[in-house]
Amino acid sequence: MKRRFVLAWLAVLPWPLHVAAKPGVDPFAKRVTDEKQLRALLSRPAARLGESRVLEGKFRQSRHLREIPKPLVALGDFSFVRDLGIRWHTLQPFDSVVVLTAAGLAQSDDGGAVQRISADEQPAIRLITKIFTALFTLDTPSLARDFDLYTSADATATRWVIGLRPRAKAVAGVFREATIAGGDDVEQVVLTDAQGDRTVIDLSGINYSNEPPGAGLRALFALPRP
Repeated sequence: MKRRFVLAWLAVLPWPLHVAAKPGVDPFAKRVTDEKQLRALLSRPAARLGESRVLEGKFRQSRHLREIPKPLVALGDFSFVRDLGIRWHTLQPFDSVVVLTAAGLAQSDDGGAVQRISADEQPAIRLITKIFTALFTLDTPSLARDFDLYTSADATATRWVIGLRPRAKAVAGVFREATIAGGDDVEQVVLTDAQGDRTVIDLSGINYSNEPPGAGLRALFALPRP
């Protein structure tokens, strides 16, 4: 079951969140046609993200699979470092570390042997890294190149939700649609894959730093070779 859970987690690597829009709010109500409007809507969180080189916090991820009545839930910590990548450290229900970079993906369960997949072998990894980076930084120009963007809020709203529908077939093969939601921080992303399964990740306790990552943090992205 452990192995299946990890593979399911990696299959969608994006993040859907459970904080989002109010009940009844349709995140795909309005197509975004003016990027200036979108930048105004996201100005508060984008300002903090734009100045930050490191983000660290906690996550709660739920995978809602059609064939399983109860969601698969994982708890842990994450680190995002510009120019390095993203590290997910699952603490429950078992210990697992996944490091995702433009060069590839590395995974270690319970401190065991490291499994690696290079982006040359699986080009989708490079795509997922690109998408994750754009989501973490609210890089709207990058998102607009790969997705049709939607919103149900205006620039005066204290809460916001953005809907994304991929244009390219390569991205659509990863997920059918997604939403990002929050206030001062990115709090929620909901990913629905091509089969209709959903991944939900709540992000909390996010700390921002504009300092270069130290040696200790860099070491976390260098899992020992098998």
